[in-house]
Amino acid sequence: MISYHPDSRFLTDFASANLPMAQAMCVSAHLEFCGKCRAHVHQLKEIGGHLLSQIPPVAVEAGSFEQLMSKIASPQPLPTAPSAQAHNALTSIAPKSGKETYLPRSVRRLSNGSLQNLGWAQFGKALRIAPLPIAGETLETSIYDIKAGGQMPEHEHRGEEITVLLKGSFSDADGTYSRGDFVVRNAGEAHQPTATQDTDCICLVCLERPVRPRGWFYRLLEPYIQYRLHSLKRNGATH
Repeated sequence: MISYHPDSRFLTDFASANLPMAQAMCVSAHLEFCGKCRAHVHQLKEIGGHLLSQIPPVAVEAGSFEQLMSKIASPQPLPTAPSAQAHNALTSIAPKSGKETYLPRSVRRLSNGSLQNLGWAQFGKALRIAPLPIAGETLETSIYDIKAGGQMPEHEHRGEEITVLLKGSFSDADGTYSRGDFVVRNAGEAHQPTATQDTDCICLVCLERPVRPRGWFYRLLEPYIQYRLHSLKRNGATH
C-alpha cells in the first residue's frame, strides 16, 4: 500500500510541464504505481486545458510562428502520466542479484531496459549506486540498491531529496516506506535508511545537493564517493 505521495506543488508543476526533468522523472515513476495520483494529474490537465480555452486569442505579427518554430531544437519531452494499462504492463527486469524488479518507463528508457546496463559504484557491503544520464540536468539522479538488511550511513541533507521506491522497503526513525512511495527530505533533515531483511531495496533518488555523512569515516570518504559518481556520470552510466 502506498502511503507517501507527491504534494500539490509537484503534481501541479508536473501537469503543467514545469518540473526539472529529474523531478518529473520521479513523479512519473510514482504515477506508474499510484492510480490516485494519476487521476489527480489527469484532472489538473483538464482544468488547465479548460482555462487555456477561455483565454481570448491575441493577434500576432506576421511570421511570428515561423520564427518561434525555428528556435525549437527538438527538446526532450517530459515523461507523461501513464495509463492504467501501462501500469499493469510494467516490464520485469533482473538486476545484478538476479531477482526481478519492475522498472517504470522513465527509468527503463534511461537504463536501456535493464539495471544490469547501468554503471554501478559499490560503497561498502550494503550499498551500490548507479547514476542516471539526464542531459543538461543539474540535479543528481541515481538508482540506489541497498542489500537486504543493509543500513546506509547516517547522513544529513544539504538540499531537497526525492526518493521513489521501486522494489522492497526501508525504514528510518520517521517510518517505513514501501514500493511506490514518494518520499521527500528537505535541507537540514538527517536519517539512516535501513532495508528490510526479506529483500533488497531499490530506489530512484534525485538530489538537489550531495548529502553530508554524519560519521567521520564516511566524511573522509566523501570526496572519493563524489569522484566515483561523477566519473560514472561523465563517462555515461549505460553501456
